[in-house]
Amino acid sequence: MHYKIVVHYAELALKGRNRSEFVKRLRKQMRKKLKSLGFDWQVRSIHDRVFVEIPTIEKKQAEQAVTELARIPGIAWLSLVHWFPEPEFRFLKGENLQPVYDLISYLANDVYQEGQRFAVRVKRSDKNFPMNSQEFEKALATCIFKTSSWQHVDLKNADQFFYVDVTSQGMSVHTNKIRGTGGLPVSSTGRVLTLLSGGFDSPVAAWLMANRGCSVDFIHFSASHHNLNDVENYKIARIVRQLSEVTGRSRLFIVPYTHFDMALLEQDLDYDLILFRRFMARVAEHIMVDINAAALVTGDNLGQVASQTLDNINSMNRAISSPILRPLLTYNKDEIINKSMDLGLFEVCREPYKDCCALISKSPRTKSKFNVLDKLETQYLEGYSDLIRDTLDETTTLVYNFGQLVFKKEFGDENSYV
Repeated sequence: MHYKIVVHYAELALKGRNRSEFVKRLRKQMRKKLKSLGFDWQVRSIHDRVFVEIPTIEKKQAEQAVTELARIPGIAWLSLVHWFPEPEFRFLKGENLQPVYDLISYLANDVYQEGQRFAVRVKRSDKNFPMNSQEFEKALATCIFKTSSWQHVDLKNADQFFYVDVTSQGMSVHTNKIRGTGGLPVSSTGRVLTLLSGGFDSPVAAWLMANRGCSVDFIHFSASHHNLNDVENYKIARIVRQLSEVTGRSRLFIVPYTHFDMALLEQDLDYDLILFRRFMARVAEHIMVDINAAALVTGDNLGQVASQTLDNINSMNRAISSPILRPLLTYNKDEIINKSMDLGLFEVCREPYKDCCALISKSPRTKSKFNVLDKLETQYLEGYSDLIRDTLDETTTLVYNFGQLVFKKEFGDENSYV
């Protein structure tokens, strides 16, 4: 049996004149994902859907490809379909359609469940096909009744659907739809840099931005330097590797905050946490310029911790000119953890890890004023630009592509960012 993967997109269909560009980016991401799985398959558009051409291959491998593609942003749903490419199916009835009836009979017996109800859904985009949708649905349903144990039809709330799609290129038949994540294709709306911690929030925030079409890179502030040979096993690196299975090509910049820590050593300041968050934003903005990122992303959640009050959020915003996006601002913790579970991130995110903000301050202030912070930075953080430069000079860079590490650079290497 010849298989194809048929992909439907929902939101992209609303893009009007720009739709072709969004669909083009979706196809490109699908090709890259398939290539990362070892499948060099053709991906092309026909009418309002995308088809993946599958050569002769075992069904298990095709099902694996469907499962992985379902994670790609921009897909509403997809199916592994049985495909009849012969053009004569467009025009002829009766015995010429016997292979289709034989397949429906096989599928009906294969998925039969006692006491359940079924329905047939035919979509006929090729009007040259001699039967209209309702006629073909009745013919297929009659075949199911005659050749299987199915006894009941329910057109609205069926337990099992049989889908047939008639196009000018051929006919597809399938029994299931796998829901995708929806959203927009990665790289269709710009690039962002995400402040990544070791908890649940920021990885989920990064995924949400990817699902809105952003290419996502990451910056993490570490309490120490990491050996380049061991950094791949670092919890943060494993989070990015896993996220890149969806985001595609993502860079991770690991920067030490030791220079900031030393600058405030033995200074007992109530504002040390918000000063640190402003420092992180400024370091991140320098990298944003290098990688052409349009916004900084955080996992902030309004009122969740002391640093995420409106006053402290505003003080952080004032530190840089670039926008700071907070996709989790109105989420509660249960919603974030549940999303982490859905994305398969829960286990790695739950591993023990001391967040840098927790190490900086044990009793942070919940309110701050940016003009007061400006004065404190002038008084206690003399040579701020040198502080940022020294921090950036010790950056370790990892680059992942669909779950594979493809580049790493230790601080001291003069190569530019990739």
